[in-house]
Amino acid sequence: MIPMEQCKSARANAEHLAALLRSALRRAGIPDDEAGKVRPLVTATGRAYVQFGALPLRDAVKLLEALARNQPTPHGADVLTLSDEAFG
Repeated sequence: MIPMEQCKSARANAEHLAALLRSALRRAGIPDDEAGKVRPLVTATGRAYVQFGALPLRDAVKLLEALARNQPTPHGADVLTLSDEAFG
């Protein structure tokens, strides 16, 4: 078992990062009900995580596009293309 202060600190860090990620997802056009799936998680050993959950394919593509806008594309890099059938 870990000390309570360490657990609280890990939880606060995970909560802060989860909030930042939810905000970034919303800015990328992900609806609140999907962005809200991002949750902080702290294990019994005190390890902090952000649980991301599953996104519908359309929202995952929005996230990928938002990430790509912030990254230079290397010459010859693969570009994601999906057919309309992929979205159901």
